[in-house]
Amino acid sequence: MTTDIPPVLWDSLPALRDRLADANGLLFCTDFDGTLAGIEIDPEAPALGEDNLTALERLRDHDWVDVAVISGRELADLRERVGIDGIDYAGNHGLELHRDGESTTHPIARRRRRDLDTIVADIEERLDDTDCFVEDKSVSATVHYRTAPERENEVHDAVEAAVERVAEGGFELSTGKEIVELTPTVAWDKGDAVSLLVADHDGWLPIYVGDDTTDEAAFRELSEIGLGIHVGTNPETAADYRIDDPDSVTRFLDWLIDEGLAALDSRGSA
Repeated sequence: MTTDIPPVLWDSLPALRDRLADANGLLFCTDFDGTLAGIEIDPEAPALGEDNLTALERLRDHDWVDVAVISGRELADLRERVGIDGIDYAGNHGLELHRDGESTTHPIARRRRRDLDTIVADIEERLDDTDCFVEDKSVSATVHYRTAPERENEVHDAVEAAVERVAEGGFELSTGKEIVELTPTVAWDKGDAVSLLVADHDGWLPIYVGDDTTDEAAFRELSEIGLGIHVGTNPETAADYRIDDPDSVTRFLDWLIDEGLAALDSRGSA
């Protein structure tokens, strides 16, 4: 992972247009929270804005574009929140997939559902007198402490103690923006989900846009074959380029449906 902040995307749009003109198509993959929608204290608050909705639908409707939204959210929640038919979805960091009209769940994650229920109850009891809360996402969970950032160490201790008591070694912890993610220990992440989609799109240019640590696996997966775009200023990223915030994502989507699609059209008519 590089220690240099990647260059700003806007300076490289002409080069990206050339890559699209040479590609067989565009596989556009994006995270949701912090990317298509802003980060909110309440996980129920983020919504897909009208501009982004329209842009994703226009990308979906192009003959040489496929769209996928890949998120840590539960698959059912993600699909309802985005609300676009005819695209692929990956929920729970890729443990749940909705692809080609069918939904599947990783078998190991499904088998560990009962342990996760017990762990979530344990964490909720340990944090009962705080403003922190647990978001149960069927096969994973997220512990939120954005309303009480001073309790970071307490939250980490509570999660680690609960996992150790119930299923030591059975779940992995990862950190995000004032959250702790709890997922089954399984060799599968957003990078694997992206790799699965890329395999179906020979010669297409894959692009992934994301803002958080869990998106790094997708950036690494595309390091030699596609393009990773980090939303924010974190210097410890494997992404090729960066943009500032979700408003910049909307600006990039506008560019894609204008100049990006024009580039694909020029390739298709060559």
